[in-house]
Amino acid sequence: MHTYRFERPAPSTSAARGERRGFTLIKLLVVVISAILAAILFPVFAQARGKARQETCISNQRQLGVGMLAYVQDHDETLPISNYPDPGGASNTSWQYAIAPYVKANFPQTVNQSAGKSLSIYACPDFVDDAANAHPSSSYNRNEQLFGSLDASLSAANRNLAVSLAEIDAPAQVVFLAESTGGCVWTVSADDPASFAALGATLKSCTRNYLAARARHSGGGANLLGDGHAKWFKAPEPSFSSTGSAITPVAPSAKGVAYRRSLTPTAAAWFRED
Repeated sequence: MHTYRFERPAPSTSAARGERRGFTLIKLLVVVISAILAAILFPVFAQARGKARQETCISNQRQLGVGMLAYVQDHDETLPISNYPDPGGASNTSWQYAIAPYVKANFPQTVNQSAGKSLSIYACPDFVDDAANAHPSSSYNRNEQLFGSLDASLSAANRNLAVSLAEIDAPAQVVFLAESTGGCVWTVSADDPASFAALGATLKSCTRNYLAARARHSGGGANLLGDGHAKWFKAPEPSFSSTGSAITPVAPSAKGVAYRRSLTPTAAAWFRED
């Protein structure tokens, strides 16, 4: 007669020693150190990416400057006008279209046709799309003081033509292009409250697009100057005050980019050379 014996399996070594599964002190330290490093490095990485986008924006404007100066050489030293009414009357033909052959960027003839499109160097990588101003390819505004505008929305008294290079007194300190939220292709850029208050409705609207964007890159913005070089300028803090959607300037920049040379002679650059 056979006798069968049933035995329990021998306990595992760790169980036999009474060990528990879970975090050891070393594992806990690794997790804590990893969390601390992540908290330190993530902002650094974000700042580096922001700096890269800023440099891309400056490069964009520099290339656009080359295109504009090439246009000038072919048109009797005269700058391309900011925009003028399309023959069909539905939109405006803009400066982006005028210099497109020189920068090899396929910008359409009318601004409306560029809606929602990020076309080559016309678009700032930090452009924030707004349903009301969905024109990322209008990331940069022309200085209306130099390039003029025949925009149909302007009164006859506010329409004017572009100037020639010979009329610019200090090209290395006068702004050609500035940041914009995309609602216009030109700006007056009146950043002192008195000058801004004297503007008409359209001029104010196109100036607001500049005021809202001039601090988009680390508290400042890229600007193309008349001699063809582009650089970052710090915006004043605060850049503007707002009530709802109404934006008004707080004070002109004393050291960065200012509206009028006569009002802020210590500024590094101006929109208006008076």
